Amino acid sequence: MDLFWSGLARRASEYTRVERKSQFNAVHEIAFQEVKMHKQSE
Repeated sequence: MDLFWSGLARRASEYTRVERKSQFNAVHEIAFQEVKMHKQSE
């Protein structure tokens, strides 16, 4: 049973790390797009 829970916890932490990384990438992408649009409008 302990092995089951440790595996579950490991999977959960792995998932949140991937999730956080993809959210960070999305924010970075949006910021990049805004800078690009701002430069084009000048």
